[in-house]
Amino acid sequence: MRVTTIVVAVLAAFTVASVTGCRDNQSTGQGGSEQVSAKDEQALKDVSAKVGITFPTNAVLVNATDGDGRDPSSGFYAWGLFSPTAISMPAMKAPGVNGYLNLPLEDTVKFVQGMMRGRKISQPQTAFSSEWETNGYAFRGTLVRTAQGDYLAVEQFRKK
Repeated sequence: MRVTTIVVAVLAAFTVASVTGCRDNQSTGQGGSEQVSAKDEQALKDVSAKVGITFPTNAVLVNATDGDGRDPSSGFYAWGLFSPTAISMPAMKAPGVNGYLNLPLEDTVKFVQGMMRGRKISQPQTAFSSEWETNGYAFRGTLVRTAQGDYLAVEQFRKK
């Protein structure tokens, strides 16, 4: 029952995100082998510390948004990242979920692609999510694994 509730909540978030879109606050170029400036490296380190994930050294912060008009008291923030190397999220701690929650590929690609500032996700292989808490916030990570690498959307919410 809990897994069904989580899947419904994730799909609802996909729908809202795909309808409202995401504003680009920070991004890098769109090549496969990108040059990352010191500013971009620091931004990625800041996101890593905030969300509690150690990203691969070749990960790139593609997008960041505060949700365009969301109530600031919700503590909402979201990031889109790409890494040619696999990204590991904290394991989900929910009954019936072992590690990550598998998600429907097509809908998940649409959602994550919305966070990728015009990047096209090609050759998706699998999609999954996790939820965790750190630094006083709740986080939800939604990842699409492709032949080229991992695309990750991380959403932050104020802990209830």
